[in-house]
Amino acid sequence: MKHLILISAIGLAAPAGAEPLHLVCLGAGSANRIAGTSIYGADSNGNSAWAQALSQRSVGFGDQVDIEIEEAGESRIRMPRAMLPKLHGGNGGWFELKSVKVTEDEITGVPQVNILNSPKLRLDRRTGHISINGKTGDFSGECRRLDPAAVERKF
Repeated sequence: MKHLILISAIGLAAPAGAEPLHLVCLGAGSANRIAGTSIYGADSNGNSAWAQALSQRSVGFGDQVDIEIEEAGESRIRMPRAMLPKLHGGNGGWFELKSVKVTEDEITGVPQVNILNSPKLRLDRRTGHISINGKTGDFSGECRRLDPAAVERKF
């Protein structure tokens, strides 16, 4: 019974009519990018060669992450664009959030970006801090709950 009360408190898998949990998280991170360069070398004997060097560099960014956790247990996340690889899935910028676990202190899950890239998500329910760590980069920020029906439009 304690588990049902905890889930109801945040709007997950609650009895019919419960509202989904909507979060907006503002923050910053670093995206891992591949950088390549070509190198040409020649010696005094007329020998020459080309080589290509690949390296990884970190690029900073600021962005927003949106998270929705529905009552049916279906959850999704809108990831920072800088953290998305060139080949990725998703639907309209949203990705399925798998393996969602909710405790009194945190919410964890795995955004399904593509078959090779499934970053780890952690939300601290007490402080609102979010962290996403994956192969293509890292993001951290602060989340706030959003009621889409109650938000006043700016324009």
